[in-house]
Amino acid sequence: MWGGRGGPPPPDPVGDVIDRCSAAVDELKASRVLIDALDAENASLKSRLETEKRTTAVLTELNETRKSESDALRKALDAKNESLAARDAVITTQDKLIDALKAKRPSPWRRLGDILIGAAAIAVLK
Repeated sequence: MWGGRGGPPPPDPVGDVIDRCSAAVDELKASRVLIDALDAENASLKSRLETEKRTTAVLTELNETRKSESDALRKALDAKNESLAARDAVITTQDKLIDALKAKRPSPWRRLGDILIGAAAIAVLK
């Protein structure tokens, strides 16, 4: 019994302050551990972000390279097709010329003229 009376002991203001300070110290220690963990996580996230930025830049460059390569291949294919079309046109024109020359027969007067020229050449050479 405290002080001759029955009941709870009187509050100890010094002990209560010490308990609160001890609790605050424990909370501060726990906060520092958590803050260090958050700083480490932030550093890791920043590193990952930089890696993602570099990856995106490389992939963008690769995409642009593929687009330009695709355009170049398309142009080469178009040029090849134009070349083939021009070649086919030349062949068609030559076929028409061959057919025209086959259809064109020398006239009898022209053949007679060729014979007379040949005879004259033989007479001169003798």
